[in-house]
Amino acid sequence: MDKKVFSETKKRIHRYVAEHRLRDAFGYARSLSQGMMNWDLSRELSEAEENYRMMLSYASRGADDPGRSDMVATLGNTILELTDRLERENLAASEPTLYFNTLRYERMQSADSIGGLLDRYVKSLAHGSIFNVVSGGNSTGEGLIAMQEREALERRLFNRIWVTYPLSVSDEEALAMVFADESVPEYAKELFGWALALGGLQYFDSRRVGLLLGLYAGKKTRSSGVGLIGACLVLNAFPTRKLSRKVGLQLDALRDTADWTKDLRMVNMELVKTIDTDRITAKIRDEVVPGMMKLRPEIDKKLKQNIEDLDPSEMEENPVWQDMLHNSGLADKLKEMSEIQQEGGDVMMGTFSHLKSFPFFNEVANWFLPFHADYSAFSGGVTQADTREVADIIAAAPFLCDSDKYSFMLSLDHVPADQRKMMLQQFQMHGDQLAEISAAALTVAADDRRSVINKQIQNLFRFFRLFRRKGEMPNPFASGVNLAASGILASDLHDAEALSLIAEFYFSHGYYEQALNSFGLLGELTVPGAEVYQKMGYASQKLGDYAGAAGYYERAEMLDAGSDWTLRRLARCYMSLHRPEEALKRLRILERKKPESAAIALNIGRCLVELERYDEAVAAYFKSEYLDSGSTKALRPLAWCLLLTGDFAQSRKYYERVLSETTPTGDDYLNMGHLSLAEGKFQEAMNFYSLNISSRGAENATGSARQEAVDGFIKDMRDDARYLQRIGVDPELVPLLTDSILYNENL
Repeated sequence: MDKKVFSETKKRIHRYVAEHRLRDAFGYARSLSQGMMNWDLSRELSEAEENYRMMLSYASRGADDPGRSDMVATLGNTILELTDRLERENLAASEPTLYFNTLRYERMQSADSIGGLLDRYVKSLAHGSIFNVVSGGNSTGEGLIAMQEREALERRLFNRIWVTYPLSVSDEEALAMVFADESVPEYAKELFGWALALGGLQYFDSRRVGLLLGLYAGKKTRSSGVGLIGACLVLNAFPTRKLSRKVGLQLDALRDTADWTKDLRMVNMELVKTIDTDRITAKIRDEVVPGMMKLRPEIDKKLKQNIEDLDPSEMEENPVWQDMLHNSGLADKLKEMSEIQQEGGDVMMGTFSHLKSFPFFNEVANWFLPFHADYSAFSGGVTQADTREVADIIAAAPFLCDSDKYSFMLSLDHVPADQRKMMLQQFQMHGDQLAEISAAALTVAADDRRSVINKQIQNLFRFFRLFRRKGEMPNPFASGVNLAASGILASDLHDAEALSLIAEFYFSHGYYEQALNSFGLLGELTVPGAEVYQKMGYASQKLGDYAGAAGYYERAEMLDAGSDWTLRRLARCYMSLHRPEEALKRLRILERKKPESAAIALNIGRCLVELERYDEAVAAYFKSEYLDSGSTKALRPLAWCLLLTGDFAQSRKYYERVLSETTPTGDDYLNMGHLSLAEGKFQEAMNFYSLNISSRGAENATGSARQEAVDGFIKDMRDDARYLQRIGVDPELVPLLTDSILYNENL
């Protein structure tokens, strides 16, 4: 079936289910199944629809049915699941994406099942654990081959779990047994958990969510973090889908546990922070690195040695180095990066993004493989002992996520032999110190739960940002993640403390739309204070919503009438909304508080001009110019107001200062022309008007550009006709002078 037709029909089905119009939803789903001649799914649809008819029959007779709402939700879920299965079958034959390529391969392995593959995997662990292979020194030959075969089976299992939909009861039971099996390595449980999550992002499956929640319930292990992150992302991706009764009860049971709320808040906050990763990466790329490169010649000159030869500890102690950092502004940027890192911000994304082109990263599973020093690539080859020792050190490094650790280790093979030997020696000499320094620099222990979850989310984020075929995957980070905004978990996060942290994060990092939404949710739970309304006003103002901003600032003003900051912002919004009277009221209050402020006087003048109270505006601009005589901000508006009040001599004095002390604009020439007209200096007026036309680019222009400049001048003359009449210029004279200028200039 045509993909576009299918997609449009699917949207209708989703809308009808959301509106509880199940009869129409069944009808469209049936048309899809019959059109595809998928009789198995047609039969399942018919059975579900018959159950719906029976329920309607009971309802129409007024029968009491306490389970009716649950049944409607279940039937709606059934329709949506069957529609997903139909869509999947429609695409399975020829869709070229990696998901469907993998699905077609797995379907050819019809003898295999998730349970069978897991059984093989557990047996392979029993016959020779990685620990035994390595500790026995058998890292080549048969032992290495066994490790590689087990890793291939792990990738195969990842792919099988990823593309299986929907999971069967036997699939669910087999995975639950493996997650509970203590003989299965923790990293394998993480890997299979990520496969569940990745498949769940493709198509919603309540059993996947249940398995992920079960993995989380194991608690205090790395895999439990994967379970919670995965479940959260799947539920966030499908906010309107309903969980099965079994999984719903499982979630309710978790909500009664002591750690649920704390862990969910933690995961949500780390997911929220991912929105800032691209900004951090850009800042390092565009500001920090170029700044360091610019300093290189100065470092070589002042320290009389090459930058490659500098000892980092010496650089920190060298006052010359410190002065250079401070003077260049890099010290502040590096301090900011350090603070971002301490908060859990991802400062390594840009550094390692260029090291994701190794063949290792062509496999989807490898992006989710937790780093472990027993990986076969670190146990073979000439330098296996050295490489394994470095792998042990890197495994303990808390500042790198798993994917970056693999990038680092794989890059060692591409380092020239001499440099690699030197690097390995340095690692061997300072391995313990490196781990200690790294941990201290980050002020977080390697086994800290928040740190582990932070790094797991960084792994996930890198996959969706850097994988070569990322565009084929549904990206949960595409528009930012905030579980408190919508979906089944939103109610768990609707408390003042959690929402306040989220809102403050968004606000402090400049994500104003998200901050406004979060502050709005916070306002449903608490009575906001003046500070919250100030921030909501500021966020609205930054988004260009001046009316909304004014509303929030007004509320802040009611709660804290003495805030100068609120008064200034409110006045600015009123001016943008062309409400000068209200802006003037706030500015007068500020003026009484700060009578020596040139800026306040300047803004008062602007309000008075808009109110056409030009005499008062002149006084305000004179005051502003007097208080800040070194500024030219008041010159233009003062000259204009003097012109409109008929003080032509003073107006000319200030316009001449504008022409001599600033870079003249087209409007300056236009207004000088008006002044000359008012004074009866017609030739001078025509000269200034000609300069205005030239300033629009007409001097050397031809064709449409030349005509556009002339049309712009004529429009401005018409718009200013009322001002010219005010200063005594005959309105009938204006078009005549205009034509005369155009004749003279041959325009």
